Amino acid sequence: MKILLVRPWVNKNITTVKNYLFGEPMGLECFSALLKENGVEVLLVDFMVETKAAIETYLESFRPDAVGITSQCTDVENVKEIAKAVKLYSLATPVLVGGVQASCFPNAFFVPEVDYVFKSTTRQNVKEVLDELKGGSNIEQIEGIYKKSLDYINEGEFCYNEYVVPDRSSTEKYRKSYKYVGYQPCAIVQTSYGCRNRCTFCIRWKIEGGELREVPIEEIVDQIAALSEPYVMICDNDFLINASRLLSFCDLLEAKGVRKEFICYGSVNSILEKPELMSRLRSNGLVAVIVGYEAFEDKQLSIYNKASTIDDNEKATKVLKANGIACWGSFILHPDWTKKDFKKLLDYLDFLKPELATFSPLVPHPMTPLYETYKDRLLYDADDYDKWNFGDVLIRPSKMSLKAYYWEVLKLSLKINGNLYSVKYTLKAFPIANTLKMITGFNTLFAIYIKNMLTRR
Repeated sequence: MKILLVRPWVNKNITTVKNYLFGEPMGLECFSALLKENGVEVLLVDFMVETKAAIETYLESFRPDAVGITSQCTDVENVKEIAKAVKLYSLATPVLVGGVQASCFPNAFFVPEVDYVFKSTTRQNVKEVLDELKGGSNIEQIEGIYKKSLDYINEGEFCYNEYVVPDRSSTEKYRKSYKYVGYQPCAIVQTSYGCRNRCTFCIRWKIEGGELREVPIEEIVDQIAALSEPYVMICDNDFLINASRLLSFCDLLEAKGVRKEFICYGSVNSILEKPELMSRLRSNGLVAVIVGYEAFEDKQLSIYNKASTIDDNEKATKVLKANGIACWGSFILHPDWTKKDFKKLLDYLDFLKPELATFSPLVPHPMTPLYETYKDRLLYDADDYDKWNFGDVLIRPSKMSLKAYYWEVLKLSLKINGNLYSVKYTLKAFPIANTLKMITGFNTLFAIYIKNMLTRR
């Protein structure tokens, strides 16, 4: 049996850094591993790299028995387009859709061209689907999956995705293209699932669960040791949460002689709980931590249900800087801001001086409490999927016009990306070729913001 796996191309009109910064398709790599465990021949095609390739070319050359497509929110229309192309090639070829969007809103893919929608992926449900594909139609429900043959009805309990070591051989020809900010080639590793925090704007704990599930750190270090990439992005919600595990991580890296440079997400509280560990982590390759500061006022942090304060933010930043670890701070732009608030954020950034800073307009995802708070002010419907991209303004501003708000976002973007300490850090930390790619990508993003400012009503 042969299955073609596909990551869709990016919609060039959406406001997202994924037009120029993207990592490996880890979900597809894990699915590939499960397929190969069942004796399936797999070909993975990444259209985020092969931007000018056509699905029809691979359908003709590989002649798959089924096609699997991964999805994120902004991919919905592209996924449907690929599914239609598959059915035009062969109406009998089953189409399987998984990924984040399928987990959150499987109904987005309840269309005639899609045969199976994976809300979750496990060894058991993959085996059952393969058995069904090999043996013909089956009316039984499969845990975690919606089937067209059952009119997409599944009344069973749904589980979380099962941990699987990604099949990185499936993306071998693309791996030099995968990057994270200025680090390229960069691999992605996930060492745990779930989150102890309940931030009101975040859906990861909704998708992965509210309890932390950790993969044995020995398995993780073995994965990292096998990587050819010099850079590794650890994409856990908060890699810095468990002190004993971090010590074991360092011990194993040293014992095995593994030398990589790491980037990870880390909460303010996790940094403050174990400042003495930061030096050890730095000596074992931790070069940057992405910290969700989100706001510059305690009142707003409380609304977001952040378990930290502005004072905590400052202390955590100092801990990182004292240990030579770059701080990449992220912030949320609130729709009720005035021009003074945008200025306050800039002043706060000048005070903290994170090496890099990113921002996103507040996204009231339908799976979060914020959706009910702001649904009457939404500029787009929940099924306008390409607008839910963490770049577009989704909530109508209350203190200024939408055009004026976008103008403030534009100015903020220019000032954040052009500040002296970030420019110096970028030139020092990243190869010049990668820095130029970032600049080119930012110009593309900037152009989209200008378009939004001129056309959004």
